[in-house]
Amino acid sequence: MFHTIFYIPLYNALIWLTTSFGGSIGLAVIALTLIVKIILSPLSHSSIKSQIEQKKLQPLMEKIKKEYPDQKEQSAKMMELYKEHKTNPFSGCLLLLLQLPVIIALYRVFLAGSVVNPADLYHFVHAPAVFHAKFLWLDMVARGSIVLAIVAGITQFLQMYWSPAMKSEKVPKSESRDVSAQMASSMTTSMKYTMPIMIVVLGYAVPGAVALYWIVSNIFMIIQEQIVVRKMKKVKFVEVVK
Repeated sequence: MFHTIFYIPLYNALIWLTTSFGGSIGLAVIALTLIVKIILSPLSHSSIKSQIEQKKLQPLMEKIKKEYPDQKEQSAKMMELYKEHKTNPFSGCLLLLLQLPVIIALYRVFLAGSVVNPADLYHFVHAPAVFHAKFLWLDMVARGSIVLAIVAGITQFLQMYWSPAMKSEKVPKSESRDVSAQMASSMTTSMKYTMPIMIVVLGYAVPGAVALYWIVSNIFMIIQEQIVVRKMKKVKFVEVVK
């Protein structure tokens, strides 16, 4: 089912785009990544918006944890807070669950590179006569591109550094955080630096097409997150003026 619903359509889209771009695998990877990200953008937009709202609620959440030590009562108050501010704490998980099959399928598609399996092609999709693996002098099929790996790591770092989900709202000094909150903050800070390093290592181990996908995906997310942040600030300003 996964092969039929996710892999085959994306594989055919990549081959069709490669043919449309004169056999350029690099341009096809960029185009396919953008198409998928644009299709999923309404979901990611909603998730980013929810993340920003949750970060703004951090001081109130800390106050609830302090005033209601009982876990059951604490959870009830948290849900009331989310309901009052119309935010969903599980929106990020939902987006990840919906995107995961697509990400896995894209990964498999890009790993296939220039290898064409006629049995997986739709009757109206034809493979290009010649594949051009080179894109900006970089090989999209071969593994071990240090340039693509480093750029993938840098864009991952920038995406996480500017991501609303990775930022913490300031809590007054008089309201010290509990141990769990401190651990969560520490893990968030750690991820900003460990994740990019992991991406560099993985980007070097996989074909260039996969690393290029990470780069384009990260850049798209950076732009989308900044648009959502600015839009929410603008809406807030208008509400204050009114």
